[in-house]
Amino acid sequence: MFKAYINLFFALLLFPVLSTYAQKVTFVNENGEGIRGVLITTDQGQNYLTNPLGVVHLKDNANQYVITHINYDKLILSTTELTPTVVLKEKVNALNEVVIGANKWEEEKKEVPQQIVEFDKKSIELNQPMTSADILSQSGEIFVQKSQLGGGSPMIRGFAANQVLLVVDGVRMNNAIYRNGNLQNIITIDPNTIEKAEVLFGPASVMYGSDALGGVMDFHTIQPQFSENDELLFFGEAKLSGNTAAKERSGYLQINLSKNKWAYFGAVSNTVFDDLSSGKNAPTDAYTFGWKTFTTYQNDHQDFVKANSDIYSQTPSGYQQWNTLQKLAFRPNKHLELMYTFSFSNSSNIPRYDRLTELNDVIQEDGGKVGVTMEEIIGIQNNQLITSSGLTTPKFAEWYYGPQLWMMNNFRMKLKELDGIADGLSIIAGHQKIEESRYQRKFDDKDKLSDQVGLDLFHLNIDANKQLNNEWEIFYGVEGTMNFVASNAHTTNIETGEQKAAIPRYAGGGSEMHTYAAYFTTKKRWTEHLTMTAGLRYSQTLLNADYSDAVSQSLQLPYQDVSQNVGSLTGSLGLAYHSNNGWQLNTQISKGFKAPNIDDVAKVYNPAKDDLVVPNSNLKPTDVYSVDMTIQKSYKNLQFGMTTFYSRLHNAMVRQEGTFNGKDSLIIDGEQYAVLMLQNTGTADIAGISSFAKYQFMQYFELGGNVTYTYGKDLQNNTALRHVPPVFGQTKLAFKKKRWAANAVFDFSGGIAFEDLAPSEKGKPYLYSKNGSLSWWTLGVNSSYRINNYLQVIGGVDNLFDLNYRTYSSGINAPGRNFKLTVKGWF
Repeated sequence: MFKAYINLFFALLLFPVLSTYAQKVTFVNENGEGIRGVLITTDQGQNYLTNPLGVVHLKDNANQYVITHINYDKLILSTTELTPTVVLKEKVNALNEVVIGANKWEEEKKEVPQQIVEFDKKSIELNQPMTSADILSQSGEIFVQKSQLGGGSPMIRGFAANQVLLVVDGVRMNNAIYRNGNLQNIITIDPNTIEKAEVLFGPASVMYGSDALGGVMDFHTIQPQFSENDELLFFGEAKLSGNTAAKERSGYLQINLSKNKWAYFGAVSNTVFDDLSSGKNAPTDAYTFGWKTFTTYQNDHQDFVKANSDIYSQTPSGYQQWNTLQKLAFRPNKHLELMYTFSFSNSSNIPRYDRLTELNDVIQEDGGKVGVTMEEIIGIQNNQLITSSGLTTPKFAEWYYGPQLWMMNNFRMKLKELDGIADGLSIIAGHQKIEESRYQRKFDDKDKLSDQVGLDLFHLNIDANKQLNNEWEIFYGVEGTMNFVASNAHTTNIETGEQKAAIPRYAGGGSEMHTYAAYFTTKKRWTEHLTMTAGLRYSQTLLNADYSDAVSQSLQLPYQDVSQNVGSLTGSLGLAYHSNNGWQLNTQISKGFKAPNIDDVAKVYNPAKDDLVVPNSNLKPTDVYSVDMTIQKSYKNLQFGMTTFYSRLHNAMVRQEGTFNGKDSLIIDGEQYAVLMLQNTGTADIAGISSFAKYQFMQYFELGGNVTYTYGKDLQNNTALRHVPPVFGQTKLAFKKKRWAANAVFDFSGGIAFEDLAPSEKGKPYLYSKNGSLSWWTLGVNSSYRINNYLQVIGGVDNLFDLNYRTYSSGINAPGRNFKLTVKGWF
């Protein structure tokens, strides 16, 4: 497969460009990159525009050429001075930086009161992330947890999973089955197709509704580019990537085909990962945690354990994934643009690596049980693992996610320069289809559980903006979603093939969740330097789960369905001040909410051997009241800043022991289970501080760094919160000169002692060493070189010192020393 990628890549690079034009000229910047939209005017009255590669074919033999572009200095060349490649010098200007995510429309960043971190395509490609989750973690400002290689759950200001919102091209991806635990859905977004991304910190429920408690991850994928005239425009790029830690083999191809009224963009990628290798160096014995000393295999329907021939290989963890993105746009005039988007992602089976490292308790002679983890294994005997406490076996022989499918059909109509009640109007309507499955079988058990979930999500967003005058602007809109969930489960005897119905993850009779909302936000520029933003949103959430099917009835529920109908009013008020001498001061107070979804209210799940999570129809929405303040200063080549934040949660949702039909346990198929359920725990506090500094020196170098500290506590139980990571940050030295770009990155994280972990984390000893979550640091380097306008090479090394470490709450060790290489070409 990798050989086929190579053949395709070089075939595209060597594809002959046939032309009958008299002269081909390429306009590039000082980095060797082609410049799109350069206007060439001749003394013969002809006008030409360069294509996205900076190429133009000049048809006449003029005596003089006037070359202009909004971002580059004007140039006048005679015929003899015109060369096949012309380098333009970038203007030294102060174009205002714009963002999209805060109010869904372009606005100047200095007027946005929220803390925002941005990612552009060049910085993403330089770091060569394996998945979209890695894009966020490589910033050093967002902590990402991984339960397996095919995963990534961002933690933002003490919130994670379904308490942070994932948005792609203006469409929310959070749905009725996004769970309270860790999520890996972000990996369905192809990192190759991301043009820009923004993370908004803090509650953003006014603009985005439920789930936006900790923040919003707003991804913008590549847009089709129209031709500047009626001539057919065709261009594209191809990419081959690989790394050594996971033996990644990745191929990517995109094309753009357009005229001045219609445009098509298409992209496809395939990525293959083998088992991930961890670091080989451990500073102390505690850092050997996670080295895999055993593997399991099956022979003639019998489970066996054996020594792992490579203890640094985290087997099984490999998987592969296909992605495609297709966009078709039509622009009949300057006021209207229509676009259809088709997104599709599908994976192979993805091993749930953390669960495959769990061990059964050691049974003592007196019948007592002792919990053990991998770090206590000292050998293998008679198909059992020898530990310092006695003999045991792995808990699971199999545990993997089935192919994870995400498909979206999306239609967008965008109107601008309107009259009346709106200057701009955006309507997005579409459908998402999600298929998930889980397969697990305990060691020496003949029955394999298959749990399958399908979801159809219909969404509609109508957003408008209106400039009332030079000082006052309003944003308003409505949103609706409809979620339909189907769930079924069965067990299969691996020896006989006999199947039996099992209790599904969600209601066997089907589940529905629908949301309806309206919002209004206003922005007032009180002075040239001071901007106020304020807004309100009302949301209604309706939920129903049907347990009338025969399998669900085995739970002996006191009801046949669970229904909820809850409303939430949220608001925000923010101020942004910027001075002429480089000061920026922002502050915002806001209320966010998280409405219970199907996974929160109506899930049946077995997290541990003797526990069972059951539905809780009394679950209430979580509200969060938050205030934050940011201060920044720009002085010549130096920038620095600090953000402090505080959040008070009401009715926080936490999994705890409960009662079912008045009992604290229930019996299913002769087995007794302790009752757990997601419950509202009262109040919790989250507070923290983040700071950054950047200094540019010697013209080509920039030194920067950031650090984040977060504190969180459940006030009712006086315990730590699960999604609050230890202190973490990054220091980076970057270099950029013409065709070269490079950086050296130092990432670090503090630790959390085992006794200070959240209660839910203490119940997962297989994730942590006996000392808890260990502190760590790592050093990596990245570099890229633009060989010419058509070819670029990107390389790097992560974890240069090959240290063995595991990030907080993760179930798989981080990659060891990892060599990366990408070859990218344009055509």
